[in-house]
Amino acid sequence: MAAHKPVEWVQAVITRFDEQLPIKVVHQNTHTKVSTEHNKECLINISKYKFSLVISGLTNILKNVNNMRIFGETSEKNLYLSQLIILDTLEKCLAGQSKDCLRLDETMLVKQLLPEICHFIHTYREGHQHAAELRASASAVLFSLSCNNFNAVFSRISTRLQELTVCSEDNVDVHDIELMQYINVDCSKLKRLLQETVLKFRALKKPAQLAVINSLEKAFWNWVENYPDEFTMLYQRPQADMAEAAEKLFDLVDSFAESAKRKAAVWPLQIILLILCPEITHTISKDTVEDSKANKKLFLDNLRKALAGQGGSKQLMESAAIACVKLCKASTYINWEDHSTIFLLVQSIIMDLKAQLFNPAKPFWRGTGSQNADVELMVDCFVSCFRINPHNNQHFKVCLASTSPSTFHFVLVNSLHRIITNSHLDWWPKIDAVYSYSGELRFMFSDTLNRVIQGTGTHAPLRMTPSLTFKGKMTTSLKFKERATELDTRSYKCLLLALVKLIHADPKLMLHNPVKQAPEMQSSTAELITGLVQLVPLTNTTQLSQEAMEALLVLHQPETIELWNPDAPIETFWDISSQVLFLICRKLIGQQMVNGTEVLKWLREILICRNKFLLKNKECATMGGGIPICRQAQTKLEVCLYMFLWSPDTEAVLVAMSCFRHLCEEADIRSAADEVPVQNMLPNYATFSELASVSNMMGTGRSTLQKRVMALLRRIENPTPGNIEAWEDTYAKWDQTTKQILNFPKNKADDGQQEWINMTGFLCALGGVCLQQRGTPGPATYSPPMGPMSERKHSMISMGPFEVSNPVATVSSCTSSASSETPVSRFLDRLLALLVCGHDRVGLHVRTNVKDLLGLELSPALYPMLFNKLRNSIGKFFETQGPVPINDTNTQFVEQTIAIMKNLLDNHTEGSSEHLGQASIETMMLNLVRYVRILGNVVHAIQIKTKLCQLVEVMMERRDDLSFCQEMKFRNKMVEYLTDWVMGTSNQAADDDIKCLTRDLDQASMEAVVSLLAGLPLQPEEGDGVELMEAKSQLFLKYFTLFMNLLNDCSEVEDEGQVVGGRKRGMSRRLASLRHCTVLAMSNLLNANVDSGLMHSIGLGYHKDLQTRATFMEVLTKILQQGTEFDTLAETVLADRFERLVELVTMMGDQGELPIAMALANVVPGSQWDELARVLVTLFDSRHLLYQLLWNMFSKEVELADSMQTLFRGNSLASKIMTFCFKVYGAAYLQKLLEPLLRGVITTPEHISFEVDPTRLEQGENLEENQSNLLQITERFFQAIIGSSSEFPPQLRSVCHCLYQIWIC
Repeated sequence: MAAHKPVEWVQAVITRFDEQLPIKVVHQNTHTKVSTEHNKECLINISKYKFSLVISGLTNILKNVNNMRIFGETSEKNLYLSQLIILDTLEKCLAGQSKDCLRLDETMLVKQLLPEICHFIHTYREGHQHAAELRASASAVLFSLSCNNFNAVFSRISTRLQELTVCSEDNVDVHDIELMQYINVDCSKLKRLLQETVLKFRALKKPAQLAVINSLEKAFWNWVENYPDEFTMLYQRPQADMAEAAEKLFDLVDSFAESAKRKAAVWPLQIILLILCPEITHTISKDTVEDSKANKKLFLDNLRKALAGQGGSKQLMESAAIACVKLCKASTYINWEDHSTIFLLVQSIIMDLKAQLFNPAKPFWRGTGSQNADVELMVDCFVSCFRINPHNNQHFKVCLASTSPSTFHFVLVNSLHRIITNSHLDWWPKIDAVYSYSGELRFMFSDTLNRVIQGTGTHAPLRMTPSLTFKGKMTTSLKFKERATELDTRSYKCLLLALVKLIHADPKLMLHNPVKQAPEMQSSTAELITGLVQLVPLTNTTQLSQEAMEALLVLHQPETIELWNPDAPIETFWDISSQVLFLICRKLIGQQMVNGTEVLKWLREILICRNKFLLKNKECATMGGGIPICRQAQTKLEVCLYMFLWSPDTEAVLVAMSCFRHLCEEADIRSAADEVPVQNMLPNYATFSELASVSNMMGTGRSTLQKRVMALLRRIENPTPGNIEAWEDTYAKWDQTTKQILNFPKNKADDGQQEWINMTGFLCALGGVCLQQRGTPGPATYSPPMGPMSERKHSMISMGPFEVSNPVATVSSCTSSASSETPVSRFLDRLLALLVCGHDRVGLHVRTNVKDLLGLELSPALYPMLFNKLRNSIGKFFETQGPVPINDTNTQFVEQTIAIMKNLLDNHTEGSSEHLGQASIETMMLNLVRYVRILGNVVHAIQIKTKLCQLVEVMMERRDDLSFCQEMKFRNKMVEYLTDWVMGTSNQAADDDIKCLTRDLDQASMEAVVSLLAGLPLQPEEGDGVELMEAKSQLFLKYFTLFMNLLNDCSEVEDEGQVVGGRKRGMSRRLASLRHCTVLAMSNLLNANVDSGLMHSIGLGYHKDLQTRATFMEVLTKILQQGTEFDTLAETVLADRFERLVELVTMMGDQGELPIAMALANVVPGSQWDELARVLVTLFDSRHLLYQLLWNMFSKEVELADSMQTLFRGNSLASKIMTFCFKVYGAAYLQKLLEPLLRGVITTPEHISFEVDPTRLEQGENLEENQSNLLQITERFFQAIIGSSSEFPPQLRSVCHCLYQIWIC
């Protein structure tokens, strides 16, 4: 589009720019701000090629915005922001306009734009909140516009001058004349303005003449400050036409100055006009002058007299002071080597000038309305005096004295700032000439800061923490009034802001300490930096806070850090910079800053600077880094970044993620300096790196970003003070927010509720690390599967709309009653309670989010605790005598539990397999089915049953990751329950919708039954007095008959559906799928129970019904495909009995104990322990219960050990089991790992030796060479072993994990 239709494309960009202005967008956020800035940059670039189109479009937008009617403070602010954006864009476009391509159409466009710009300048409203900024921005546009379009602006000024020459009115509009003070003026343009004024000055009315006088003076300074080289050249090669115009105007103005009042008005311009005439200035310096120059000499004489107080009028004296300051200022732009007469003139008046302006006993003051102008005049004088003679510091000391008025202090600081920031001419002195006053300036900063802090009523000044190696003291001895008034506080704020800007401009000025000892230098630097830190969180002075951050950032530049204390830069860096991090992060954690995201961005820049400094000093980067404040700062920084990860502000989350990169970089530098693994410095280095790597997801939605963050948080393995504190602080905040949401709900989700959701996900994802941290002594704290049941009995408590009570049932943790009091356990209890939140407004919102977050974002390490809490909660339904309590709250909890469990098992989170098997879910699953069975056949009950069947299917898919106490018995019971649902609901509903739901339940039930029957030998209930094989035969017949009836049912309905179209087609598809599941169920049933089922099913192959025979053949085909061996039927009874024996040996109690196995361990003699170890390991591993065996055996070993040194050292069954595991499961691993390495050693050439015993060296061998060989081969073995971690056998992982858990307990 851009290539073929450039006009349309440019117009589209302009339209987008217009539509995304703040006045057009209701809600401003980071994305809209970035988009607006992007549109702005795009237009600026386009204007270089399509200037007319862009300027025309922006002009129209500006017109439309100016004409908009607004109501309310917010709209007014958005209007102001929009105008500023448009004006700034215009200024950049005009500044980039090429001088070589000016065309008529562009000139016309400029003429259209000019009135709009003048509107902002002319309608300036004194005291209006945004008027000054708008006027400054409009002035910048006019300045850029006049660079290439001076004629258009000059024409407007000239036209107005011409109109005023014939105007008879006294009150005239002089706004267009005032434009000359805002335009870009070089030497030739100034000459034109002077010449035009000379022609028309005499005919103007007095107001117009005064406006011209004032505007020309400012136009002169525009020229001098923007084109100083031209002004300097004027004194090297004077211009006759410039001097002629200036002299004529001087004479005209001089004749205008008839009274003292008029003289006071024109003297500042007259001195400038004389400055433009170097030759005349030289001439009038002589004793005698010609008549035409006499008025100039008289003017200078009168100026000197008035300055010395001999003019007879205070007004003339003030005007003389102003004119002399202009003279001094102009003289600084002239090279001293030119030996101009103007320097002699300056020397003749400078002492009287300083006496007038810098007299503490009688400060220069022209009235209330001119205070700012007085300060500006004093600043100009101060800067000029410094540039004229930097070593004459009398006025410097006057301004610095504590007894001087605060205005003097303000003038001093602003003057120094101007000296630093103004572009330097070659002959101007540098700021280092006043470095010797750095102590007094620091004193002023400390005292002013203290006054501002006291005046704003905020907290007391921050002190350095006791952990630092020095003590900083705030000075409070300036001789001011004890109690500052509000006006004083405002003046102190202005002074403090100026001081902070001064630090920002040149930090060396405040850091200079030429004669102090190292501890004193460190202390003074700490006081300065800590003072700035206090300003960062101030919310009522945004500009002061922003400047403080900028100053701190400059102070953290590597070259500046070295000035903190040149005698010990590294140690001082760690001490002071860590204190900065600690204090700022503490404020951010407490959410005490409105501009938290901006402060975090700034903090990121501080981290970058810190790393640059450390990298610059990488050889000694850790020197002094072991002090307590360093560790405290790192902890607080981690906590801060963790807690920003749950911010509702996407930008804040991304910034926090990017900050983790700089933590990793610092750890890299420090670990390299100490030659230690980086994980020693930053235990979660890998996850932090991943967080940083995805921090560029700017275009990602808020929800997607949070999912990514939580996925990474789940991968954090190592508990640290940072993540533990972050979790606990977040939990405290979450607890408050939860109460707030429930007690004061809002009608719709806002940032507060989004923050609550983010916090909930954060706590779920990071909770596993806290669980590791909270282990209490004793082996029992790490729970084997099937942890102890709670002894407490509580009924279910439903939540009222305005309070959160205990969870659904008081739930014990997976370990002991003590650990249930941990914050993690309390958090899970609260979440279980919120699963049945019944609040009218936010209940559904809370329930849905808690369910999703528990099911999808929970750390796998918390699975065992959650499983046990859910098991115990649901178990409460069946503890009381009598019927099970069926109510909406209990049913809701059951439904939520089903959804959570399905999500957990469906969600193959990294690490989930390791933790799923640490707690049995058999009891919970059976109780869920028992509860749902008695709900009846209403629509909701059918839906819950369907979901439960789907859960069972997922559970069987994850069977290898789960642990079962009595798997076969459990699966048989589940088959019994689920087949009841098929028998109890099929073909009983008359309504089509109910029938569809029923068929869905049939389908889900059969899919679950298929998964349960796979490889499942039937086990009848014990104690019914029937012989086992007969009972199995009857049970098989029951299921087989059910499945056959279901197949017949499907066939009959399909026949009916053939004659009915439309809706029946969907039902037919369901029936086809149901029939397929039923065939699979029959196949699995018969396959696992050939001994008891073949006699019942073989007859179907000869059934008279063709479809029945076809079904049997299909079942038989699937059995053959699965590989059942019919020729072993005689052995199946024995195999079944052996199976029961194995189940007996591997039987597990409710608390995870192994009664039979432990009894065998106690009675079998030690001589047979090797064989017993082999049998137990083989049996328990075949049942996926090896971990439980190891836990029980190793726990007993620990209990019986006399001391730590004897653990697993004796000839015990636990050590035998460990030895057998490593022998059986580790042999193949070791062979695969070591065989190639050993072959390499064996085939080593004979001249390579590894002997390092000097007494055994053979002739010709070198000890150092052999040592090098040995190190190389050892490194090869070591790296191979480390690199094989992914191939380490899972059984041995279980051994090591179990040992570790018992050890830490």
